[in-house]
Amino acid sequence: MSKSDENQAKRPKRSWKRTALEWAGLLAVIAFFRYTDQGTVVQSWLQRGLLATGIMQADVRYAENHDEPANFNLKLTTLEGEPALLSDYRGKVIFLNFWATWCPPCLAEMPFIQSLYEDVASEDIVFVMVSTDEEVETAQRFIDAKGYTLPIYRLAGRVPAQYDVRTLPTTYVISPAGNMATVHVGMANYNTRGFRKFLKQMSVTGVLEDI
Repeated sequence: MSKSDENQAKRPKRSWKRTALEWAGLLAVIAFFRYTDQGTVVQSWLQRGLLATGIMQADVRYAENHDEPANFNLKLTTLEGEPALLSDYRGKVIFLNFWATWCPPCLAEMPFIQSLYEDVASEDIVFVMVSTDEEVETAQRFIDAKGYTLPIYRLAGRVPAQYDVRTLPTTYVISPAGNMATVHVGMANYNTRGFRKFLKQMSVTGVLEDI
Protein backbone atom coordinates (compact mmCIF):
# COMPACT_ATOMS: atom_id res chain seq x y z
CA MET A 1 0.00 0.00 0.00
CA SER A 2 1.39 3.41 -0.95
CA LYS A 3 1.83 6.23 1.55
CA SER A 4 -1.05 8.22 0.04
CA ASP A 5 -3.33 5.20 0.32
CA GLU A 6 -2.34 4.82 3.96
CA ASN A 7 -3.15 8.50 4.65
CA GLN A 8 -6.55 8.16 3.02
CA ALA A 9 -7.24 5.03 5.01
CA LYS A 10 -6.46 6.88 8.25
CA ARG A 11 -8.90 9.73 7.52
CA PRO A 12 -12.19 9.37 9.38
CA LYS A 13 -15.08 8.67 7.07
CA ARG A 14 -17.89 11.22 7.11
CA SER A 15 -21.21 9.60 7.86
CA TRP A 16 -24.05 10.26 5.48
CA LYS A 17 -26.17 11.36 8.46
CA ARG A 18 -23.72 14.10 9.39
CA THR A 19 -23.55 15.32 5.81
CA ALA A 20 -27.34 15.34 5.55
CA LEU A 21 -27.62 17.32 8.80
CA GLU A 22 -25.09 19.89 7.58
CA TRP A 23 -26.98 20.36 4.32
CA ALA A 24 -30.28 20.60 6.18
CA GLY A 25 -28.82 23.26 8.47
CA LEU A 26 -27.50 25.25 5.52
CA LEU A 27 -30.83 25.10 3.72
CA ALA A 28 -32.62 26.14 6.91
CA VAL A 29 -30.40 29.23 7.24
CA ILE A 30 -30.96 30.14 3.59
CA ALA A 31 -34.72 29.70 3.98
CA PHE A 32 -34.72 31.79 7.16
CA PHE A 33 -33.08 34.76 5.48
CA ARG A 34 -35.01 34.29 2.25
CA TYR A 35 -38.53 33.92 3.58
CA THR A 36 -38.65 35.77 6.91
CA ASP A 37 -38.67 39.40 7.95
CA GLN A 38 -35.16 38.96 9.32
CA GLY A 39 -33.98 38.09 5.85
CA THR A 40 -35.46 41.31 4.52
CA VAL A 41 -33.79 43.27 7.32
CA VAL A 42 -30.37 41.74 6.67
CA GLN A 43 -30.61 42.33 2.92
CA SER A 44 -31.69 45.94 3.42
CA TRP A 45 -28.85 46.51 5.90
CA LEU A 46 -26.29 45.26 3.39
CA GLN A 47 -27.79 47.36 0.60
CA ARG A 48 -27.87 50.41 2.86
CA GLY A 49 -24.13 49.99 3.36
CA LEU A 50 -23.72 49.99 -0.41
CA LEU A 51 -25.70 53.22 -0.72
CA ALA A 52 -23.62 54.82 2.02
CA THR A 53 -20.49 54.38 -0.10
CA GLY A 54 -21.89 56.89 -2.60
CA ILE A 55 -21.73 54.39 -5.45
CA MET A 56 -25.49 54.47 -6.07
CA GLN A 57 -26.57 58.11 -5.93
CA ALA A 58 -29.79 59.50 -7.26
CA ASP A 59 -29.75 60.30 -10.94
CA VAL A 60 -30.50 64.02 -11.18
CA ARG A 61 -30.58 64.01 -14.94
CA TYR A 62 -33.95 64.91 -16.26
CA ALA A 63 -36.36 62.39 -17.68
CA GLU A 64 -35.96 61.90 -21.41
CA ASN A 65 -39.39 63.42 -21.94
CA HIS A 66 -39.37 65.94 -19.11
CA ASP A 67 -42.01 67.98 -20.91
CA GLU A 68 -44.41 65.06 -20.45
CA PRO A 69 -47.29 66.16 -18.20
CA ALA A 70 -47.60 64.22 -14.96
CA ASN A 71 -50.91 62.48 -14.34
CA PHE A 72 -52.36 63.99 -11.17
CA ASN A 73 -55.33 61.63 -11.07
CA LEU A 74 -53.73 59.40 -8.44
CA LYS A 75 -56.13 58.65 -5.60
CA LEU A 76 -54.58 58.02 -2.21
CA THR A 77 -55.39 57.71 1.47
CA THR A 78 -53.26 58.49 4.48
CA LEU A 79 -52.47 55.74 6.99
CA GLU A 80 -55.23 57.27 9.10
CA GLY A 81 -57.71 56.72 6.27
CA GLU A 82 -58.04 60.34 5.13
CA PRO A 83 -58.55 60.69 1.36
CA ALA A 84 -55.95 62.53 -0.70
CA LEU A 85 -55.19 63.25 -4.33
CA LEU A 86 -51.86 63.85 -6.01
CA SER A 87 -53.50 66.92 -7.50
CA ASP A 88 -53.64 68.40 -3.98
CA TYR A 89 -49.95 69.18 -4.47
CA ARG A 90 -50.10 70.60 -7.98
CA GLY A 91 -47.78 73.57 -8.35
CA LYS A 92 -45.20 72.16 -5.94
CA VAL A 93 -42.13 69.98 -6.36
CA ILE A 94 -43.38 66.47 -5.64
CA PHE A 95 -41.10 63.63 -4.55
CA LEU A 96 -43.25 60.57 -5.28
CA ASN A 97 -41.93 57.19 -4.14
CA PHE A 98 -43.50 53.71 -4.40
CA TRP A 99 -42.21 51.24 -1.82
CA ALA A 100 -43.10 48.27 0.41
CA THR A 101 -41.87 46.83 3.70
CA TRP A 102 -41.10 43.45 2.07
CA CYS A 103 -38.73 45.14 -0.41
CA PRO A 104 -35.09 45.22 0.88
CA PRO A 105 -33.96 48.00 -1.53
CA CYS A 106 -36.91 50.11 -0.37
CA LEU A 107 -35.90 49.73 3.26
CA ALA A 108 -32.27 50.40 2.38
CA GLU A 109 -32.97 53.81 0.83
CA MET A 110 -35.56 54.89 3.38
CA PRO A 111 -33.10 56.45 5.90
CA PHE A 112 -31.64 58.58 3.10
CA ILE A 113 -35.12 59.73 2.04
CA GLN A 114 -35.95 60.54 5.66
CA SER A 115 -32.80 62.68 5.87
CA LEU A 116 -33.67 64.38 2.58
CA TYR A 117 -37.17 65.06 3.89
CA GLU A 118 -35.77 66.66 7.03
CA ASP A 119 -33.41 68.80 4.94
CA VAL A 120 -35.66 70.12 2.16
CA ALA A 121 -39.36 69.51 2.90
CA SER A 122 -41.30 72.78 2.83
CA GLU A 123 -44.45 74.38 1.51
CA ASP A 124 -42.92 74.13 -1.96
CA ILE A 125 -41.34 70.64 -1.77
CA VAL A 126 -43.62 67.80 -0.71
CA PHE A 127 -43.08 64.08 -0.24
CA VAL A 128 -45.61 61.42 -1.19
CA MET A 129 -44.43 58.00 -0.03
CA VAL A 130 -46.85 55.38 -1.36
CA SER A 131 -46.81 52.05 0.48
CA THR A 132 -47.88 49.09 -1.65
CA ASP A 133 -48.21 46.75 1.35
CA GLU A 134 -51.49 44.86 1.47
CA GLU A 135 -52.23 45.79 5.08
CA VAL A 136 -52.13 49.35 6.37
CA GLU A 137 -50.95 48.08 9.76
CA THR A 138 -47.78 46.67 8.19
CA ALA A 139 -46.61 50.05 6.96
CA GLN A 140 -47.70 51.75 10.19
CA ARG A 141 -45.73 49.33 12.37
CA PHE A 142 -42.62 49.79 10.24
CA ILE A 143 -42.80 53.60 10.32
CA ASP A 144 -43.43 53.64 14.07
CA ALA A 145 -40.59 51.20 14.79
CA LYS A 146 -38.09 53.27 12.80
CA GLY A 147 -39.31 56.64 14.01
CA TYR A 148 -39.73 57.94 10.48
CA THR A 149 -41.77 61.11 10.01
CA LEU A 150 -42.25 60.83 6.25
CA PRO A 151 -45.85 61.24 5.06
CA ILE A 152 -47.05 57.76 4.09
CA TYR A 153 -49.96 57.08 1.77
CA ARG A 154 -51.74 54.08 0.29
CA LEU A 155 -53.33 53.58 -3.10
CA ALA A 156 -57.06 54.18 -3.13
CA GLY A 157 -58.15 53.44 -6.65
CA ARG A 158 -57.02 52.61 -10.11
CA VAL A 159 -53.39 53.51 -10.71
CA PRO A 160 -52.71 55.61 -13.84
CA ALA A 161 -50.50 53.82 -16.36
CA GLN A 162 -47.78 56.41 -15.76
CA TYR A 163 -47.35 55.05 -12.22
CA ASP A 164 -47.99 51.37 -12.92
CA VAL A 165 -44.57 50.45 -11.55
CA ARG A 166 -43.05 47.02 -12.16
CA THR A 167 -40.04 47.53 -9.92
CA LEU A 168 -39.84 48.70 -6.31
CA PRO A 169 -38.68 51.17 -5.31
CA THR A 170 -39.51 53.63 -8.07
CA THR A 171 -39.27 57.38 -7.57
CA TYR A 172 -40.73 60.25 -9.59
CA VAL A 173 -40.03 63.96 -9.25
CA ILE A 174 -42.75 66.23 -10.60
CA SER A 175 -41.98 69.88 -11.33
CA PRO A 176 -44.17 72.83 -10.25
CA ALA A 177 -45.14 73.16 -13.91
CA GLY A 178 -46.74 69.74 -13.62
CA ASN A 179 -44.22 67.89 -15.77
CA MET A 180 -42.29 64.71 -15.04
CA ALA A 181 -38.84 66.03 -14.10
CA THR A 182 -37.09 62.73 -13.47
CA VAL A 183 -37.76 59.06 -12.82
CA HIS A 184 -35.47 56.72 -10.93
CA VAL A 185 -36.06 52.96 -10.87
CA GLY A 186 -34.35 51.09 -8.04
CA MET A 187 -32.77 52.23 -4.80
CA ALA A 188 -30.61 55.32 -4.46
CA ASN A 189 -29.08 57.67 -1.94
CA TYR A 190 -31.22 60.76 -2.47
CA ASN A 191 -29.73 62.85 0.30
CA THR A 192 -26.83 64.18 -1.76
CA ARG A 193 -25.75 67.73 -2.39
CA GLY A 194 -26.63 67.50 -6.08
CA PHE A 195 -30.10 66.11 -5.53
CA ARG A 196 -30.93 68.63 -2.80
CA LYS A 197 -29.85 71.42 -5.15
CA PHE A 198 -31.95 69.88 -7.91
CA LEU A 199 -35.11 70.03 -5.77
CA LYS A 200 -34.47 73.45 -4.24
CA GLN A 201 -33.68 75.17 -7.52
CA MET A 202 -36.80 73.73 -9.08
CA SER A 203 -38.92 74.93 -6.17
CA VAL A 204 -37.55 78.48 -6.49
CA THR A 205 -37.54 78.91 -10.26
CA GLY A 206 -40.41 76.58 -11.09
CA VAL A 207 -38.48 75.22 -14.05
CA LEU A 208 -35.78 72.64 -14.68
CA GLU A 209 -32.24 73.93 -14.55
CA ASP A 210 -28.91 72.28 -15.21
CA ILE A 211 -27.12 71.00 -12.13
